[in-house]
Amino acid sequence: MQSRKAWRNRNAGDGQAVLGLLEALRQGLGAELAGLFDDDRAALEEGTDGRAPGLNFWGSFGQQDCGPADWEAWYRALRTEGSLSTACRCGQTHRLFGFMLHQRWALLIVAPALLPAGGAAVMASSLRALADKLPPAMTPDERHQLELARAYDDPQPPHDPAGAPVWWIRRRPT
Repeated sequence: MQSRKAWRNRNAGDGQAVLGLLEALRQGLGAELAGLFDDDRAALEEGTDGRAPGLNFWGSFGQQDCGPADWEAWYRALRTEGSLSTACRCGQTHRLFGFMLHQRWALLIVAPALLPAGGAAVMASSLRALADKLPPAMTPDERHQLELARAYDDPQPPHDPAGAPVWWIRRRPT
């Protein structure tokens, strides 16, 4: 696993390496979609019930008829459990897989309900390879600094000056 300092000073090609790993994962599983989302960089707004809602990363896939019926509950469970696999609500023959890497990165995959031979091994090796390429979650001090910046509407919060992407998305070619 890279340190946060190493991530900030990374080679410009590291992002392409992560995209390549996502594409290899998508192809190895025959998945429709694979996306990696930076939970640390997401701005949570307080919900009407006083709880912070789960960010709907699913919406960036552009498939609103798929995914979990209750995104917020599903995402809270993913954060708590670290991995989650559920049937899709659209009734198609695919499943939604979710994994949290370093308690920061949410990996979402829409794959066939029956994984191809070796699919579990592809998933396990891809998770290890992605975890090695991605920085850890923010320290409590970094999170506090981000909260202070947001409280004062700082347009440039001080938590990742290198401009790490909020997400990477790979779709099956149409």
